[in-house]
Amino acid sequence: MKLNFLNKLFPSNKKSKKQKNEAIVEDLDDTGFTEEELLQEELLQYGEHVNFYYTNIINSLILYTYNVDQLDEMAPILIDPLAELYEELDYAFLPVLFDTIFRNKLIDESFKEDLLNFKKKVDDIPVEIWDWDFLDHHETWKNIRLEAEILLNKLSVETRTYNTDYTTIIFKK
Repeated sequence: MKLNFLNKLFPSNKKSKKQKNEAIVEDLDDTGFTEEELLQEELLQYGEHVNFYYTNIINSLILYTYNVDQLDEMAPILIDPLAELYEELDYAFLPVLFDTIFRNKLIDESFKEDLLNFKKKVDDIPVEIWDWDFLDHHETWKNIRLEAEILLNKLSVETRTYNTDYTTIIFKK
């Protein structure tokens, strides 16, 4: 019932996938650029921000090396450090951003699999232990902290200080 009501309010454009693709190709023809040229331009635009994407990856790993007290100290910067712990990592691993880092050689391709494995391990952390009470004591979190340390060492990152170069800090009065 709800779907029928929504369909009446927002009738769909019932073009086939082939018709939609033909329309895209037609639009491309109007610009004078080929699909390949447009893709290359888009990749160049991502490349302009590669240092930001790299910083996201490194900052994410650094956050995973922190214990509860260190994360709590990040509250003025991250607002909710526990939520940011996951969200920062999730953003850093968006495929187009993640791949831009390797395409621009800020991280050697040989580390790609290690980073993806780390992301998978974080994704596999049970929801029940995404809690302040578990961060310092649960074996899963201890292992994640150790793996983040190992990855940062492999990447030759010496500092464990969160980089705020791309962060806007809002001070409360």
